[in-house]
Amino acid sequence: MTETRSAKPAPLVEGWSREGFLGERAGVIRSSYTPDYISVSGPHAPRRLNIGDVVCADKSDPGALATPFATARSGLALSVSRRCQAMTYVMRNVEADELHFVQSGELDFHTDYGFIAGLPGDFVYIPRSVAYRVTPKSTSSLSLVVESPGALRFDTPAPAGMIHFGEHVVRARPETNGAPDGPTTLLLKCEDGITRFEKGFDPLFAERQLAASSPVWKLNLRHIQPVVYWPHGGPPSHFLASPNNELLLYTLSARPGNRPPIHVNADYDEMIFYFAGPDPWGHVSEPGTFTWVPKGVTHQGPPENAAIGYSAWLLESRTTLRLTPQGLAASQPMETGLYGVKRDSAD
Repeated sequence: MTETRSAKPAPLVEGWSREGFLGERAGVIRSSYTPDYISVSGPHAPRRLNIGDVVCADKSDPGALATPFATARSGLALSVSRRCQAMTYVMRNVEADELHFVQSGELDFHTDYGFIAGLPGDFVYIPRSVAYRVTPKSTSSLSLVVESPGALRFDTPAPAGMIHFGEHVVRARPETNGAPDGPTTLLLKCEDGITRFEKGFDPLFAERQLAASSPVWKLNLRHIQPVVYWPHGGPPSHFLASPNNELLLYTLSARPGNRPPIHVNADYDEMIFYFAGPDPWGHVSEPGTFTWVPKGVTHQGPPENAAIGYSAWLLESRTTLRLTPQGLAASQPMETGLYGVKRDSAD
């Protein structure tokens, strides 16, 4: 009688890194696929959600604010807006830069330093203490708002090729046709709450703009070129950063290369936002899906060599993220191999 033996699992390389993709690295070989887990409980667990499933007050109330679904101790906040009517107030965030990513719909941004139209796939940047009002152009909209306590700046490894700054970074244009005599509510957003000013005029109105260029800009995700190290792809490269790299933003859109390695990120929470197909990204196929892998959690992630047109971006945060009650209600546990829903996990 011949004894049947099970095949020995192929060895798997697991990597560990500091400073995201930029610092010290180490690796080990294991026989188990370490991103797998049977169940998980507790706040530091990978989850996924669709931002369209977050219940947003501003969908029906034009006087409401965007709804936070994740926050960090640093003051970083991620919020969802589903606005379908113009804001009944002017907002000035005195604690953070804001980056609005438009998932769907069209949004007009009227700011202290000009007007800009936000279209699907646009990042619209509004620096700290610049006031603005958002007016939807369509009957529905969906956008994600990143609040960064540190000033965001362009920071690319390939400044001549990753972004065409002269063509694709669009600055807000001066706007002088406001209503300077109309009473307006101005909200100042601070860490400890909202301060409300009632003005007898529209504070956004300006007779003319003196600066050479507006600090408010937009850039479409599809106009950010992925950096590739041929033939294996290599790690992605960031295009925006805050001081000391507390916050980093990358494009994860379609690019050639192999599947990412099994990895433990020692310093950053990783948040990936799937904007559009045509191809799925592993087990993510619904536009607007947001995935979160907290720092120290072993993960791999799906291949990135999807069809041209597939668009996604990565946000890394040095401070640890936590989902709000609204974010938890809209989310599900996630496995960290292909980023599908973890059906058999304790919640």
